Amino acid sequence: MEILERARVEWVAAAIGIVVGTTMVFVPYEFGSALFQYIYPYIRLLGSLFLAGAAMVLLALMYPAWPAFVGRVGRVFLLAAFAVYWWTVCVLPVSLTGTVLYLFVMVLLVMERSTLRRGQGLLPVFLSSVAVCFGALMAWAPQDFLRFALASLGSSVRLMGILFFLLGMLLAVGRWRRQPFFCRVALGGLALLFLNMAVGVASRGSWSGMSVYAVMSLACLLLAAVRRWPTLSGVRWRLFRGMALASVLPIVGVGAVASFLAQKALEVELRGKAQQAASAETAWLAQTALIASSLLRVYSRDTDFIAQVRAGDRAAIEERMALLENQTGLFDAAWLLDEDGDTLMASARLNRANGNFAHRAYFQDALKAGAQVLLSRPFLTRSGQPFVVFTVPMELGEGRRAFLVGGLSLRRLGLHPTLASRSYQVEMFDRRDGSLLRETARGDVLGRAPVLDLLGPDALKGVEGFQEVFDDTGRRMVVAHAQVAGTPWSVVVTAHLREAFAPVTRMGAWVVAIAVLAGAIALLLSQWVGRDVAERLETLRDGFAVLGTPSVEQQVPARGDDEIAQLTLGFNEMAARIDRTQKELREAIAIRDQFLSMASHELRTPLTPLKATLELLIRQSGSGPGMTPERQRETYARLNRQVDRLTRLIGDMLDVSRLQSGRFTLTVAPVDVAALAREVVERIQVTRPERARQLTLEVPEAPLVGRWDEQRLDQLFTNLVENALRYSPPDMPVVVRVREDADGVRVDVEDRGIGIPPESVSQLFTPFFRARNATEHYAGGLGLGLAICREIVERHAGRIDVKSDGPGQGTCFTVRLPRAAVADAA
Repeated sequence: MEILERARVEWVAAAIGIVVGTTMVFVPYEFGSALFQYIYPYIRLLGSLFLAGAAMVLLALMYPAWPAFVGRVGRVFLLAAFAVYWWTVCVLPVSLTGTVLYLFVMVLLVMERSTLRRGQGLLPVFLSSVAVCFGALMAWAPQDFLRFALASLGSSVRLMGILFFLLGMLLAVGRWRRQPFFCRVALGGLALLFLNMAVGVASRGSWSGMSVYAVMSLACLLLAAVRRWPTLSGVRWRLFRGMALASVLPIVGVGAVASFLAQKALEVELRGKAQQAASAETAWLAQTALIASSLLRVYSRDTDFIAQVRAGDRAAIEERMALLENQTGLFDAAWLLDEDGDTLMASARLNRANGNFAHRAYFQDALKAGAQVLLSRPFLTRSGQPFVVFTVPMELGEGRRAFLVGGLSLRRLGLHPTLASRSYQVEMFDRRDGSLLRETARGDVLGRAPVLDLLGPDALKGVEGFQEVFDDTGRRMVVAHAQVAGTPWSVVVTAHLREAFAPVTRMGAWVVAIAVLAGAIALLLSQWVGRDVAERLETLRDGFAVLGTPSVEQQVPARGDDEIAQLTLGFNEMAARIDRTQKELREAIAIRDQFLSMASHELRTPLTPLKATLELLIRQSGSGPGMTPERQRETYARLNRQVDRLTRLIGDMLDVSRLQSGRFTLTVAPVDVAALAREVVERIQVTRPERARQLTLEVPEAPLVGRWDEQRLDQLFTNLVENALRYSPPDMPVVVRVREDADGVRVDVEDRGIGIPPESVSQLFTPFFRARNATEHYAGGLGLGLAICREIVERHAGRIDVKSDGPGQGTCFTVRLPRAAVADAA
């Protein structure tokens, strides 16, 4: 039920706004029927309002982090567009389905803002409400649905209404009782019913109605099929929405501009061509009438012809009349009447029909007129052929007159090729009575001109004009009209907008299809790219999840050479560094624990004899006679050695603290390193007489003077010599060599002691580190002496090295100190 509760009307409203707005912008002439007469002049503006509102609502839905005013402005635009469309297209023309549908869209779109605070959407409420109302209306007034869109269903409209009502109620009950099965069954049925309505509306040529019902059918289908609300987050969703906007919106925008410009250009062309066609038709007819009038006037004034008529020379008259009928190619018939209307010479093309034609209007008009050529109203001849005739009187003398008549067949006139485009319809009518003279679409004549019923006679009184009207089927059409000079005739050129703008409509449809196809391809590519990127990022995420976990593989395979691959390589390097750092930390922790153990032991070692000796002194001082002077000296000497040992241990720890805090400084001055080495060796021999013979010194006779820190060099040499003695058997020599080197001074301290394992050489100068064999051969110490020695040497810009062939092979420490460098540094 989660998806049913969270489904929002905003999605469907935005989709309807997109499809309706796109149709209005790209194919506005599909809205040329009388149903849209109120909004037709503003159809593009209304479509743009639909598109702008729907686009902003979609942006707010897809980008929730954007400012809230984007969604609010979009909803205002969309509601305004829906309100205008609902009132002008649904309420005023009384369209039941549209009235219900768009009313529910607007009402629930406003109400949904409050329900969303509880995480509930109103799309199921919208669908069930529309279905119930559609069902009731179809059962109550099926004739309105048959008239509007569902004529193909016939008597099935009531059955369809019952299904709408039942499925709408089932959806409402299922949502209220929280029964997903009932809801899905109802939604599936409603999807089919809305699809049926989309097909029915499409058969009537309503693009907007078809799109709206297709959107509703798709919404029902998605709600019925989707089991879980999709997670609109992550790389895939970001790529999806980005590609959707980047691929569809530019194409739709550019296509809309191109369609608008094409439609404007085509409007100008249509107006110009219609007026041009009307002008061309009137020019041809005016020329025809002028030639016919001129020809009859010439015949009526020909003295030879007048003499032949006065003399009653039938052979000559017949020859002249045949020439007028056949050789001029203008008249379809010609005959001669006397002043009483009797036939003097009948037309060969009218089967020599004789008789009295005084009752004809053209004869009556000719009797009353002067010598001018008169053009008659259209009429049927005795043989049933539609004609118009030109009549001119002939003065025969002695008060006698005859009347020469030239007829034009309206049948032949209708067969004459029109100068207008095939998409235009041409009508010609007589303004005196509205009789139709020519009509290119159906070939009707003599009836009342259809355009007069659309526009009325007053609209065609001007010499020429152009306007748009609705035909009797409710389709919009353009009308260009012009009067034929010298005649009572008018020419009207009409064209239906849908047919006239069919090329632009096809172009708009292609643009929309291309936009949809491009969007679909872009979305598929985004899913493919997003899946690849997401999988690689998920691999990185999993790598981060186990980052720092011991005994877990942290390497992430790098695929390709893009930024993600570089990020993966960076992650692997970082993981390797973290792994090394963790190993060093674990080693440092182990060394710290070892140091604490050793420090406690080392500190306890001198403290224990100190405490025992002091307790002994206290007991002796309170028990009577004191110790002999010699015994006191030995006791004080032991106390002094233990205090020196404590002082050395504390000093080493203070030096390490200074090293770590950066407060380890030097005070340089001229020092004779040979004399300093001799002093250190002699001091150790005095303090450790049992090792005096073991320790030897090799120094040059000449002084080796440089700028060094004498106290620190003393500490350096003492540590190295003490270490050598500590880890050497009593019978093994320890040699200290001091000699001049190429760049300064070299000091070697070599022993034949326990040696150093190869794996411990690289970490020998690390604080608190002690080689494995040094731990086993315990000789005291905290593992700080060599670290302090290295810092002293490096602070003097020197270098300290160690060489050992392995356990039991002895060790040699070599110190190189530059004299010039230290002097310059000082």
